[in-house]
Amino acid sequence: MEPKYIQIVTEQRREIPSLMKVGWVKREQESGINIKSRLVQVITGVRRAGKSTLVHRALAGTTYAYANFDDERLADISPDQLNLLLEALYVVYGDFENLLLDEIQNVKHWHLFVNRLQRNNLHVFLTGSNSKLLNDELATHLSGRYTPMELFPYSFREYLLAKEFPIEPEPAAKSYGLLINHFNEYLRVGGLPEIVSGEPADIYAATLLEAILTRDIIYRYHIRHIRTFREIARYLISNFGKEISYNRIKNLFALGSENTAKNYVGYLEEAWLVLTLPKFSFKNQESLRFRKIYCIDSSFCQAVGTGFSQNSGRLLENTVFLELIRRTRPGGYEVFFYKKTVEVDFVLYRNQKVIQLIQVAIQTDDPKTRQREVRALLIASDELKAMNLIIITLNEEYEIKESGKRINVVRVTDWLLGHNQKT
Repeated sequence: MEPKYIQIVTEQRREIPSLMKVGWVKREQESGINIKSRLVQVITGVRRAGKSTLVHRALAGTTYAYANFDDERLADISPDQLNLLLEALYVVYGDFENLLLDEIQNVKHWHLFVNRLQRNNLHVFLTGSNSKLLNDELATHLSGRYTPMELFPYSFREYLLAKEFPIEPEPAAKSYGLLINHFNEYLRVGGLPEIVSGEPADIYAATLLEAILTRDIIYRYHIRHIRTFREIARYLISNFGKEISYNRIKNLFALGSENTAKNYVGYLEEAWLVLTLPKFSFKNQESLRFRKIYCIDSSFCQAVGTGFSQNSGRLLENTVFLELIRRTRPGGYEVFFYKKTVEVDFVLYRNQKVIQLIQVAIQTDDPKTRQREVRALLIASDELKAMNLIIITLNEEYEIKESGKRINVVRVTDWLLGHNQKT
């Protein structure tokens, strides 16, 4: 028996009520957690998105135990000592059927421990802020015996629920005005739960960004050129919504090779700070080579000095992208961007067929803007044999009929909330 671990587990148990505090809303993923399943359930996502809280809420009312490996006192725990920690969990919690292990990828050979727990008929729930470390180990050692789930910061619907704002399909003038006010705020500060609950967005996001860069990337991957890496991270986050070039990154920051640039981008993806979008192409090599980059939450864009007013169009595009990625698993489609004779922001692809083309624009009342967006959709529609065409705007709603095709111009709030939506 190890008194040190009993003390750590006891103190961590006392923290659980604070994780269930006011400000949390029912997440769309809560229904996806099956407390009766014998499969290991794995929830990954950016730090502070609410992963452990999601599982705590799902397990409330059951017999479960909890260990958080993001605790510095467990930073150097060895695989052999995990048994002592398990003993401490039984001492503090008594018998339990469910076990939540938070940020377990920090422990070497953790998969052997989880394997053993599963063989002993425990229901195991894992959370982690590094997608690759968890998924690679699970795919290798627990193939077919786990179910993955991704948790993003609040969607706009969840944001409104957190603000206790009524969601109406056809709001009156006042309600619609307030809805747009909320959306502008969501566009600016993002959906990290604690920011939505009142933490100052600029300070909170800057502090969290630094923690992710330092703890989840620099220390984990033993990056030597720390200052250069931080500069690259800020450069990529500030260039959200734009196409990236590994060669350009290499030249801009005097890196030794293009491969180093790819690794740095990969580290940021694994830590869920950025996501990359491949180019649509029937040639796999071309699709893998060309990428656009987006940020997991707009608060991080603001944290690196991206102004709101001059970048509202890109922030709108980033918001649409995140919602598309949230919907990929239930929608069963893949998302790409298109760039050939014209550029289209998003291509939705399912069952070897393009099912929808999407352009994003703040507004289309300027004739040049309207012509550019419509022309791109019409040409891409011919090239990709797609008929479902939409332009997502801040507050416009009308229909365009041109060249025998129909383009629906929709308000972003309607689209995000699923009002009158067809995908």
